[in-house]
Amino acid sequence: MRNVLSAYRGVEPEVATTTLPAQGGPAYTVKMPNRFFLWLSEYPSPVEIVPKDCLPQLPITDYRYFVRIMQYLDELLPDEGLTFVLTWHVDDFHEVMEDAVILQHGDEQYQIPWYHGRVRAMFKVSGLRPNPVRETLRLPPSIAWRCLLRDARNSLTRFRRMLKYGRPGKISTPMYELPLGYFALLDFDPPPIEQRTVDVFFAGVLAGRGWSVRASVAARQQMGAALAAAKKALPEYRVEALWRPRKYDQGLGPVAYTQALANAKIALAPRGNIEETYRLLEAAKLGCVMVSEPLPSRWYFQNCPAIIVRKWSELPGVLRSLLDDPPKLKELSRRGLAWWDSTISEKAIAEFIIQRVPQTSHLRQRV
Repeated sequence: MRNVLSAYRGVEPEVATTTLPAQGGPAYTVKMPNRFFLWLSEYPSPVEIVPKDCLPQLPITDYRYFVRIMQYLDELLPDEGLTFVLTWHVDDFHEVMEDAVILQHGDEQYQIPWYHGRVRAMFKVSGLRPNPVRETLRLPPSIAWRCLLRDARNSLTRFRRMLKYGRPGKISTPMYELPLGYFALLDFDPPPIEQRTVDVFFAGVLAGRGWSVRASVAARQQMGAALAAAKKALPEYRVEALWRPRKYDQGLGPVAYTQALANAKIALAPRGNIEETYRLLEAAKLGCVMVSEPLPSRWYFQNCPAIIVRKWSELPGVLRSLLDDPPKLKELSRRGLAWWDSTISEKAIAEFIIQRVPQTSHLRQRV
C-alpha cells in the first residue's frame, strides 16, 4: 500500500483563478479544485491522492469503498475548493485538515476528536455514540452483558481522553454517521435470486468453543450451533458454512468470496466487534436476503430490509419460512438491492455528504 500511495505524495493540484475585477466591475466566482487525502493508521502524515487514479491500484479492502465515495464527491461537487481527508487517526491532526471535511474510520469507541472545532464537517464511520442502553438490554442476556461491559470500557477511555485533552465543550461542527462499507468484495453483477444454487451462506472466522468476553465471539458460537441445527432441520435445502481460522489469508480470497456470496439466496450477517458488520452491506450489494442480529440505531439502517433474529436459536424456523416462500425471497432481494442503491452505495453516501457539508468559507467566495 505504501508503494501505491507514495506516487501521490507532493501532488499540488493546479488552481484555476480569475483576475479580480476593478471596483464596480462584474463579480466573478473563484473556482478551486477539490483536494483529497488518505491518512492510513501506519502513515505519519496524510497522502494526497487523485481518487479516480488511485482507485484501480488499491488493495481489496474497505479503502476502495471510501475512495470511491471521494471520486463521486469530486464528480458531483467539482471545483468547490474543498479538502476531504479520510483518516484512521482519532486524535492526530495535520495542517491539511484545517477547515477540511473529515471522514474518520477505525474508531469503535465513539470518541470525539479534540480538534473537532477546526474542521468544516466530520463523518464518522460506525456511528457517533453507542447504542442506547435500553436497546442493549433487549438483547439476549449472554450478549447484552458483554456489550454493556464493552460500553463501560469505552466510557473509561473517554474519561481518560478528557483528562488529556479537556472536555470537548459545545460541538458546533456538523457531525454525521457513515456505514462501514464492504471489505473483501469485488465488483460483480449478481444473478437473479431464483437462479442461485446455495440457499443459505456464511463464510467467516471459526469462533471455537472457548469462553470469551467479546460479544462477537459469543454470537458467532450461537450462530454456529443454530446453523448446525438448520442443516438437520432443512435437509432439502443447501446450507453452506465456510469456517476459517483467524488468519484472514487462510480463508476465501476476494474472488471466491464474491462468487460464493453472489450465488447465495440468504446470507447470514452476525455482529462484529461492534453492532455493525461488513457482511450485511456486502450481502445487500449482491442482492442476498440478509439475516442479521438487531441493528444499531443509525440513519442508514432505518429502511434496511434485513430479517432480524433476536436469538440465533430462532434461525431454523426463520430460514424455513423464507425458503418455503420464493416470492418473498425475490421481493426481499429486490428491496435489498434498492436499499443499497438509494442509501448505502458510494454515490448515495457522496450525495448524503454533499447535502450536509457547509460550502461557504474562505476557500470559495464571491469576489
